[in-house]
Amino acid sequence: MLFRIAVTIWAIAIAVPALAQAVTGFDGHYGGVSLTTNGGTRSCVAASPVPGPLTISGGNANTTQGPSAFQGTVNAQGALSLHSAMGTPMTGKIDGSGTATAGLTLGSGCTYSFTWKKR
Repeated sequence: MLFRIAVTIWAIAIAVPALAQAVTGFDGHYGGVSLTTNGGTRSCVAASPVPGPLTISGGNANTTQGPSAFQGTVNAQGALSLHSAMGTPMTGKIDGSGTATAGLTLGSGCTYSFTWKKR
């Protein structure tokens, strides 16, 4: 019984630092590359052709797009999950080259696609 507990503790001690290192591998500042919109209404336009910067630190992600601030997380696989104070979700992915992409859809049918590049 003690052997099983020791092995379990050992496995956790090995896995936790590796997981933390994988998440912090995405840490940094990402500059806006492009912001595109798609939707059926004329009001579905982006205020800027590039998104505001994306910042990631210790698995926490944040960005400001116009008047809306988004906060969330990035996991060890690079999956982004953010939301605004109003609950609007923004989801995306960071690839191995440091390119982050995300999207969100508003109730009016407007879809926004964001692209950032790690600096």
